Amino acid sequence: MVYRVDYLLAVQIAGLLVGLVLRRSVAATSAERLARAYYLAVSVLIVLRAGAFGASILASHQPWSLVSGAIGDLIGFLFGLLFGLAARRDDRRALLTDGQVLDAFRMLLAFTFISAALGKALTLAGIGEFFTHSGYTLGFLKFIIIAEAFGAIGLLLRWAVIPAMLGLSVDMFGAVLTHVHNGDSANDSTGAIGLLIRLVALGLLWTLRPQEGRSRRTVRASVLGVMAATLVCVLIAGVGGFAIRRFGQNVPRWRTRHDQPLDEPFRGTSLCTTARFRERISSESLLHGERLTCGRFRGKPITCPPPVLGFKL
Repeated sequence: MVYRVDYLLAVQIAGLLVGLVLRRSVAATSAERLARAYYLAVSVLIVLRAGAFGASILASHQPWSLVSGAIGDLIGFLFGLLFGLAARRDDRRALLTDGQVLDAFRMLLAFTFISAALGKALTLAGIGEFFTHSGYTLGFLKFIIIAEAFGAIGLLLRWAVIPAMLGLSVDMFGAVLTHVHNGDSANDSTGAIGLLIRLVALGLLWTLRPQEGRSRRTVRASVLGVMAATLVCVLIAGVGGFAIRRFGQNVPRWRTRHDQPLDEPFRGTSLCTTARFRERISSESLLHGERLTCGRFRGKPITCPPPVLGFKL
């Protein structure tokens, strides 16, 4: 389990290839049955991951991070598998836009974002140091936490799905652009990229789903609509990030419990990394539950426990 973009894509592509190989063996299975099987599998994995997440909060031991990462890999594999199975089916649109498949996508994204919001709230000092050194205000960090929590709730409400997807897409594009601004590796955006892939997939399938009283929408129209929405989200994230850095710079640095600023800033993890810092902490340290040296106080290194949100998305 490696926190890297290429690994994330490799797991999903592996699922896609396996689905292409197995498509003939399930050709006689109805789209509804396949959709139900996917829904049940994702539901079970979400429950298991929620348990691992809760255990990591209480214990912060390496095994729970490994379990959570393994479950995340399996979820990504099933994501690719579904599209592989649907690729050559005559009823592929019916399968991918089945209500149970869409519900599974929404539940998974909602769980991920509510976990991300909770993880930020529980590691406020560390993530706050990253935000301030990226040019953002601490008030903006609190806004992001609240926005992700409400966005997760919105994904579960059918009438609020589209606004929630748009808002969370802006959030994730903002995360990617922040890492680009900081000069970070693409691997530091692994979680955001994984969520953007699923948000785009959900957005496309959501617009293609059958709706009573409305004519069937073409794939081309849905793709163009999602592309336009994506460009708008990128623009909002870029302009918004620039505005906050430009007009929110007079913000005090995050202080330690001794009310003294750290002599050296928080070093990065998969959640908070920047090339401006003199040292880097590999994301593997986070996944393995290692304690991180996050700065110095009066010349002595300060050791911090790993953030609880130490799993791949």
